Amino acid sequence: MQIGLLRCDEIFEDLRPRYEGYHRLFTDLFGAVRPDVSFVDYPVVDGTLPRSADEQDAWLITGSVRGVYEDEPWIHDLLDLVRDLDAARAPTVGVCFGHQAIAQALGGRVERVETWGLGNRPINLDAREGWMESGPDPVGVFYCHRDQVLDLPGEARLIASSDHCPAAVLAVGDHLLGVQAHPEFDAHYADILYRGRYTSSSPPGVLDDALATLDAPLHRVEVASWMLRFLRGEYGT
Repeated sequence: MQIGLLRCDEIFEDLRPRYEGYHRLFTDLFGAVRPDVSFVDYPVVDGTLPRSADEQDAWLITGSVRGVYEDEPWIHDLLDLVRDLDAARAPTVGVCFGHQAIAQALGGRVERVETWGLGNRPINLDAREGWMESGPDPVGVFYCHRDQVLDLPGEARLIASSDHCPAAVLAVGDHLLGVQAHPEFDAHYADILYRGRYTSSSPPGVLDDALATLDAPLHRVEVASWMLRFLRGEYGT
């Protein structure tokens, strides 16, 4: 399976010597589930988009430090692309910013909130769908966000929530899946990112609270398996 990686940012500079970039992160994550998955990089943040919705077998929209509501040409182009992918029913997963882009493009509402979404936080399943194998509930995954989906698009359904993030996972039909968390983060990645970005910028206690979750049970590979099953249209037990 070949997935188009709709890359909306670069990873934090201090992480590049070990993790290289989003292409490596998602290749390693999905490779832990299926070794036959490969990614083709589309640097959307630099203005590079696919020519058609069927150019790859499926699509993954990465995270970004930007907001989907910002008035940037590449963000407008990405939202147009999401609408094209929806119309074509092209299998697509959005992660963090990508999750929010799916909601924003299809008529939902995304805003910055007071709550800081940092740390390994449990995802509570509101519904276990056919592409989700039996497994842990709740599911521990790292987060890194301030923006949230506050209103779902009209055709979307809620799959899961977290205490700090009511719309943690959403789906539209059997072709669009949004996940607010970052299954591509392992604990070492999260540690460096949080300390590097939020030591001086977060309110008192937020960073320490996030760092205290680094050793909490982590189910990133299970979430990656769900994502792949969704993209491949694999339903049933």
